[in-house]
Amino acid sequence: MGEAITFSRGIRRLQGLAGLLGVDRVRQHLWSYSPASPNALVLGWGRKRSFHRAQAYARRHGLDCISLEDGFLRSVGLGRNELPLSIVMDDLGIYYDASTPSRLESQIAAPHSDEQHARARALVEQWREGRVSKYNQAREVGLPLALRQPYVLVIDQTRGDASIRYGQADAPSFQRMLDAALAENPDCTVLLKIHPEVMVGSKRGHFDLSVVGRLPGVQVLGQDVHPVSLIEHAEAVYAVTSQVGFEGLLWGKRVRTFGMPFYAGWGLTQDDLPAPERRQRPRPATAPSPDVEVYRRLIQGEPAPRKGRLLSRALLGLGAAGVVGLFLGGRRARSTGDGEPGEPSEE
Repeated sequence: MGEAITFSRGIRRLQGLAGLLGVDRVRQHLWSYSPASPNALVLGWGRKRSFHRAQAYARRHGLDCISLEDGFLRSVGLGRNELPLSIVMDDLGIYYDASTPSRLESQIAAPHSDEQHARARALVEQWREGRVSKYNQAREVGLPLALRQPYVLVIDQTRGDASIRYGQADAPSFQRMLDAALAENPDCTVLLKIHPEVMVGSKRGHFDLSVVGRLPGVQVLGQDVHPVSLIEHAEAVYAVTSQVGFEGLLWGKRVRTFGMPFYAGWGLTQDDLPAPERRQRPRPATAPSPDVEVYRRLIQGEPAPRKGRLLSRALLGLGAAGVVGLFLGGRRARSTGDGEPGEPSEE
């Protein structure tokens, strides 16, 4: 069956990765110029240093390179001790890098069967019934008592999040997002959701909370709450590149983007940036809904005890391509004007 090699200790520690890749073993490779087995797979993480090192090695030795990343249903908790419950594998790019094609994009653009469309619909229903999100460490609580409805949900992200830079956005994109939310929704409260790692002090966000909290019409959510209720009751979701925007689509919400995340540019979202030409919306007759397990599969393991039912194997089979394909089939199309292993992805 062969082997996979990596320059990352974190990748080597991922349980079940060899079975996922269909190889005998995953081995940490210590020397950039030492030979590997013929036909070995070379693994890197996202767009981090381990990926660039793996890519350079693969090119020198004529081997295939695969980029890995946390899946869209990542974990129960946050932090290095929480291994990802699902993994993305991409041999073309990586889903959050809008500058280059990805395997996810190619799957979205491909024709697929009625059975695959039906599977995508069922997965959307499972996601909503399970009330899961990318991270699931926070308890689901009622809406804040002080929140005045109706409201639009605005999502901050952590500074240094790779999806921001590779999603063609920057720090000023967040201020443009907030300004647009206020201007476009004069009759709504703007609920600014801060990333949970910012609230615990381990990372920085993009807003000065002492200033933004005094703006008329803005309410800052400082609690670490499960985002599902916030999405479910929002009039719209505003995101730069956060996966919460994708989850807004799953809940049937109007979504505004201020970067180019993987779910933007397909006619689903109202986008501040022009989409790459390769993200043209397919005709309904060829609307994609691929077998999503090809792109994002489950690393085998026992469900987390606190949300074992919610983080079931059925839900962990959910992939973005099938869900995007479902919407592109015409159900909710809208015209326009989602760390190394052991670290959480920062969307």
